[in-house]
Amino acid sequence: MVKRHIPELAGVDYFGHTGNRGDAVAWGETLGAAVADMTAYQGHGSVATPHGILITWALMMEGGIQVNALGERFSNEHEGYSEQCVNVLAQPGRVAWNVYDERLHRLGLEFPDYRDAVAAGAIKSAPDIEMLASQFGLPACALSRTLEQTADCASGKATDRFGRDFTTKLPLEPPYYAVKVTGSLFHTQGGLVVDVEARVCDASGQPLPNLFAGGGAARGISGAHVWGYLSGNGLLSAVSLGWISGQASAKLAVDNTHSTT
Repeated sequence: MVKRHIPELAGVDYFGHTGNRGDAVAWGETLGAAVADMTAYQGHGSVATPHGILITWALMMEGGIQVNALGERFSNEHEGYSEQCVNVLAQPGRVAWNVYDERLHRLGLEFPDYRDAVAAGAIKSAPDIEMLASQFGLPACALSRTLEQTADCASGKATDRFGRDFTTKLPLEPPYYAVKVTGSLFHTQGGLVVDVEARVCDASGQPLPNLFAGGGAARGISGAHVWGYLSGNGLLSAVSLGWISGQASAKLAVDNTHSTT
């Protein structure tokens, strides 16, 4: 289903629950249900590879950067961790490196996943950029030039060509840290079309009898693209549609009981 609806992520690591196979969507379609926004999903551009450990995006939002195998930045890291999945996968080898400093390393240690990455040896540090680059096989000159460019942007001497504002955060300082990451699929956002009572609808918008959907089975509110995802969208459809479908199905059951007595 991913290959058919989200071909740009075909074959990438899936970071969600292994039981999520799209069965509910397939069952609904078999019953005549409509589906929508099947191209929408939450991705993430910062999963340590090959360790498979999530690296908090707070490192990027608080001043860190991502570089590719050429030691160069390739996007505005502040546009969102979901859409950054696509940007990372477009780089050589489908990988990137998060580069940051001691201040951000201490921030990362507040997150359990990051501590797991440290314990797994995914995080490496060095007193200078040259030594850091050598640990990952990155070109030291290019990486140094990239850090100089971001420092100029932070001081206001230059403007970032990707549109990121570096002036609101402290520039990176030695010692430096880095972790090799890749993009991953966390969960899809499309699914069965439902009405305001979480009833599954057919192509004409009419509800199917006795069928409700919520959570990952139902169409979400993220639109049709990766950039439509906002943190909490998946939980929103799970909690809200779960509550709504519970109320609506209970009412339906009571009404049916009354109609037969």
